[in-house]
Amino acid sequence: MQMITASVGESGSNVGTDSALVQVMLMKVTRPPGLQPPGPYLNSYDGDCGPKTKAAIRAFQNDQVFVSAAGLQSVPNPNAKAGLVRPGDATWAKLIAKLPADFAGLRALPGGKIVYLAASPAELQARLGAVAAMTFAPAFRAKVQACLQRLHQMHGIAAGVCPQGDRRTFQAQYALLAQGTGVTNAGPGESNHNFGMATDIGFAGLRWLRSAGQPDPNETPWLHHLTAQSNAQALVFWEALRSVGTGAAVGAFRGPLSDRPHLQNWNDANVSMGGRLAALLQASGNMRWSYAQPVYRSDLGLGGAMFDVGSASKIWNLESTLTQATLTQARAAAAAANKRPAPPAASAADQAAMRQSLRAQFDLADTHWEAWTPQ
Repeated sequence: MQMITASVGESGSNVGTDSALVQVMLMKVTRPPGLQPPGPYLNSYDGDCGPKTKAAIRAFQNDQVFVSAAGLQSVPNPNAKAGLVRPGDATWAKLIAKLPADFAGLRALPGGKIVYLAASPAELQARLGAVAAMTFAPAFRAKVQACLQRLHQMHGIAAGVCPQGDRRTFQAQYALLAQGTGVTNAGPGESNHNFGMATDIGFAGLRWLRSAGQPDPNETPWLHHLTAQSNAQALVFWEALRSVGTGAAVGAFRGPLSDRPHLQNWNDANVSMGGRLAALLQASGNMRWSYAQPVYRSDLGLGGAMFDVGSASKIWNLESTLTQATLTQARAAAAAANKRPAPPAASAADQAAMRQSLRAQFDLADTHWEAWTPQ
């Protein structure tokens, strides 16, 4: 059970995180048999110690703290102060003692007002085992596992890698982009995910308590349920993930602020993903490549000038912007350089074949993803 950091109640510090924990405890602890009204001392929580919470603290103390072993009430307790719960005092100890076992692992993140149930070591091991079966560059896999371990150690959360949150093939990257849902703006070969050096870590199964005290049983990796209730409180969890992931014990880097689950192996603020893909394409196949945002350029395997061939997505989808006229020009220049007769004008079939060749170069780069470097 997480300890409160300061006093809660009348004239207390009433930090939101502490208040939320005490409120939930008062929701889960019931009055002794025969006392009225029966049931819990509170029916909801919000992290704000208002009149109802203060009254509930006093009621709990009158029923269960200022009571003698013989059951006599209004008995002084030197380790308790009326109307106040303090860290480790008699009121806190009694709340802990009366809390049902199913709620013994209540937690709340610093700065947050959402209470959740801590995950077990077995749940953490299941998430770590899943990471071991995923595709990552080995050095980055170690960081992903360290992040999950640290989150559990610090906050009792068993986070895990989101679906499609490990290494993505170029085709998987293209499919995500083509969905148009805003999950990614990167084309095939333009994401850190394509090289096993990035991950999306989420909170699937996080058992946070709704305001009425019932745990959410089916939270998604992206905290859709909590976000629908309070985006501000969901951000507290994402910030905790980022803080752990980028801390010295893990050593990863965050991606764009809007990409909440994303962590990666380096700071790519000055890295051209298009430029690095062009370098991988050139190292993997038999064409020369360069990148001038937003299009790629290639010598088409002819050894001469470079020609615009379109975006990564266009090339991957066999829709390279290379025209028949440009292909004719490239072939004529190559023939002249080698002192051969100029070939006939490129046909539609020639254009389609070159598009296939360009796509084949991307396929080779996808196969050689482990050779990619950020510099």
